Order: sequence, then structure tokens, then C-alpha cells
Amino acid sequence: MRPLDKLGLSRTLRIALVIFGVVGLVIVFLFQQTVFLGQLVDQASHPYLSFSFNRALRLLLNDFFMLLLLAGWFRSRSVLQLAFAVQLIDFFLLLPVYLLVKLNLEGDVEISSPLLSQFHRLIVNPTLMILLIPAVYFQRFIKKE
Repeated sequence: MRPLDKLGLSRTLRIALVIFGVVGLVIVFLFQQTVFLGQLVDQASHPYLSFSFNRALRLLLNDFFMLLLLAGWFRSRSVLQLAFAVQLIDFFLLLPVYLLVKLNLEGDVEISSPLLSQFHRLIVNPTLMILLIPAVYFQRFIKKE
């Protein structure tokens, strides 16, 4: 029997977390045009509420599945703490800035200008969290030398 890792996860659970994380990311990507729960939000209250709700929900789902993937992949509390900090910055700082700029300049249309399109990819898609993977490997490589 193999010893448990830093997070106390068995190998089977780690593999399941990675698979569940990847499958979840794929599902969110495939259904990104779906309104998710935005249909439940009364659009009459504010015209941009549904758009904002959907972007926030996608961000949370993508980051949640990335946290699962990172937990299974790296088995490290410090990596998860860093990823969670990135998620908080993403949700409470970058998303409001994106929504403010996007809705004031372009409204709630799906197609964005090139600058906002890249900003959208960075925030709503799990790009920031994915960038943690090479960063952690780079940090580990530097520590060994």
C-alpha cells in the first residue's frame, strides 16, 4: 500500500480529481453559449444582469474544475492556496473590471473587440489557473538547482 501524499489523497482519488476536473472544463467549454442559470435571472431588472451572471458563473465553474485538477495533479496545499488566491483576485478584481469595460463599451454582445476578447479569455476562461501549471513546474525546477 502506497503512502498518502501531502494532501492525504490516495492515488485513485488524485486520478479521479484530475479526470473530473478535465471533464468539467470540457463540459463548461462545450456549453459556453448556453445561458446556464441566466434564464432564472429576471432580465427586466437590468439589461446586463443575465450577461454578468453568466460570465461570473462560467468563471466560478472553470476555476472550480481547475482547483480539482490542480489538487489531483500537484497534491500540494501551497499550490491550492495560490490557485485559490488567483481565483479570488480573478473573481473580485478582474471580473468586475472586465464587466465594467465590456458593458460600457460594447454592451452584452458576444463578439468583442480584440483587446476585450483577450481580456475575456484571461478572466472568464481558466487561463490564469492554467498558467499556474508551468509556473509551479518552473519554481520546482529552480528549487532543485
